[in-house]
Amino acid sequence: MDPALRDEIKAALVAAIGDRKVLWKPSDLLPYAADNSRMRPDEVSKHLPDIAVLPESTSDVQAVVEVAAEYKIPLIPKGGGSNRTGMLIPIHGGIVIDTIRMNKVLEVNIPNLYVTVQPGITLKELEEHLAGYGLALNQEQGSFKVATVGGSISTAGFSRKYQKYGIISDRIMSLEVVLADGRVLRTGPKVLYTSTGYRLHQLFVGAEGTLGIITEATLRVEPIPESAEVLMAFYDDIWTAYKAALRMTESGVMFVGADLSEPADPEACGAPPGKRAALCISFEGTKGEVEADVGYVKGLVRGSGGFLAGKDDAMLFYDEFTKLWCGDRALLGAEDETTAYVPTERVREFYDTLWDKIMPKYGMVPVPGNKYGIDVGRYSMSYCRFSIPERERGWEDYRMALAEVAGLAVALGGSISSCTGVGLKNKDELVLEFSDVAMETMWKIKNEFDPDDIMNPGKKLPKRKGGRLANGIGPAERKM
Repeated sequence: MDPALRDEIKAALVAAIGDRKVLWKPSDLLPYAADNSRMRPDEVSKHLPDIAVLPESTSDVQAVVEVAAEYKIPLIPKGGGSNRTGMLIPIHGGIVIDTIRMNKVLEVNIPNLYVTVQPGITLKELEEHLAGYGLALNQEQGSFKVATVGGSISTAGFSRKYQKYGIISDRIMSLEVVLADGRVLRTGPKVLYTSTGYRLHQLFVGAEGTLGIITEATLRVEPIPESAEVLMAFYDDIWTAYKAALRMTESGVMFVGADLSEPADPEACGAPPGKRAALCISFEGTKGEVEADVGYVKGLVRGSGGFLAGKDDAMLFYDEFTKLWCGDRALLGAEDETTAYVPTERVREFYDTLWDKIMPKYGMVPVPGNKYGIDVGRYSMSYCRFSIPERERGWEDYRMALAEVAGLAVALGGSISSCTGVGLKNKDELVLEFSDVAMETMWKIKNEFDPDDIMNPGKKLPKRKGGRLANGIGPAERKM
């Protein structure tokens, strides 16, 4: 951005929301140059925003959006920053709106079982607050400790408690959103279900900040259950375990969530020699309900050749699994993950093709203990983590592998991403998953909500033919 223009915009922002909420020094902006996605080595910290702001209210966000709309400069909403697809990278500069200070609980309504919050509160903070009322949101997603409510909604976050409590989109009753022209949209009344207007709040689920900035969310909650338990069963291999898990799902027994994997060291997790795959299942409910469900599943495990681990081993594995998949990934360097959805009957074909054909072609190998990660139930997900080869063509091979994996998931009747969103990582592959009519409809929605393409431009949707952005404005035509 031209320095004089930047100073002019900075002055306008300071006048609107105060200087303590506006950051412009390079040292302050550096943390906003990237998210948790994997970037080409020579591009790390390349994209700095021009300014970052720390709003504390909807009116603050409104004021910032009005300045950005006047100058037609990009806005990048930021939650906890744990995203792995590049949706927070300010590729066109502009203003990062960091909602971390918008972390208040505005209302807890016990009779109607809902909570209204600002978007910057983390899932962990919200669960701790609700616990004081005997309530829970039950959204235990990967980056639980740092993921914000706004970020979770914007990425269509996945919860390990999916089977019983659903995912974040199932919890939303109403949203407040600041649109690209500064107007405030309330998507509907604070009710979980209505058959009146369009379900406007669903437009912002997984929108990645490209349609507006969420400033308030009303979410359904439940009473904390009376009882909880975790079971872990070991099997000879992943596919024997998968067959048993499907039998459990088809039986109709109620469980909270179930994960399938092959731990790097099964015996250290309590497995007997020769058992390589682990099925971890969680249960919650009344004491009698949990005892009945656990008893039923134990019988199913024994009847399908599984070995039941001890209670302590099961709990330890449950905690370590969360750390492995959701925390340690941020500490590793040249690695990434896939989070495809594949129909149940084609999951084995997906993994066989992935590891026997696609990944070897590009020199990708699984991170130990992370070759398989399968969630079994109504929101099934097939994921894995792999190392990116550190060689001259490593990045190019990585990008080609991602494209092939996306094509494989779609060819098998699935979806490219089931929980992390699209960002920069897979936006060009969206045309594989959606028809021309569907893509045109998405572009029209983007144009209607954001005609000047200032809301997180360059993310979520691929460019239209001819290299134009969603609304036909090219990057060089911005007032930058």
